[in-house]
Formats: sequence, structure tokens, C-alpha cells
Amino acid sequence: RVRARMFPALVNCTVIDWFHTWPETALVSVSQRFIADVDLIPAALKPSVSRFMAYAHSSVLELSKEYLSNERRYYYTTPKSFLEQIKLYQNLLSKKSQGLINDIDRLENG
Repeated sequence: RVRARMFPALVNCTVIDWFHTWPETALVSVSQRFIADVDLIPAALKPSVSRFMAYAHSSVLELSKEYLSNERRYYYTTPKSFLEQIKLYQNLLSKKSQGLINDIDRLENG
């Protein structure tokens, strides 16, 4: 404690790695929970979509380790980034579906 008061830069410039990886089953469970609310995905495809989301997040984690060894820089994959990935997928799916519906209407009606 005394040393920290004498040298405050030791405390102020310290970064603690608080990020822990989620197991694959937790990633699949979370993605299944959020994908269950999407009506645009057929029920038969929902398990494979949720497994792919977990796989994509795990792949980024593995590549971030390679990035650390090559470039000596960290890239963090957090639970928040996984939830943002799911939200991005939902938004992109709804926008593309709406675009396809508009294109179909335009072709049918001229």
C-alpha cells in the first residue's frame, strides 16, 4: 500500500485482463435463446444457425491468439461482442428480407 502511494503510476498504468472465454455450450445456448425470437428463420435451421454463431465467435478467439503472437497486440472477444454479433445478424436478416420483399413486389407489380 505504501509503495502504491509512493509510485501511483504503478496502479494507474496497470491493465488487468478480466475477460474469460465462454464455453461452446454456453455460446450455443445464448444464441439459441436469441434466435428463438426470430420468425424469419425456419425452425429446422435455428440449431445450425446458433451453432455457427458460436463457432464464429470461437474462431475469432483462436485468431486473436495468433494475432497476439504475430503482432503483439491484443484483440478481446467479450460476451458483449457475442451479443452484438447476434444483434447484427438479426438486423441484417430483417433488412435483407424486407429488401427481397420489396424487390418481389416491384417485379410483380411492374
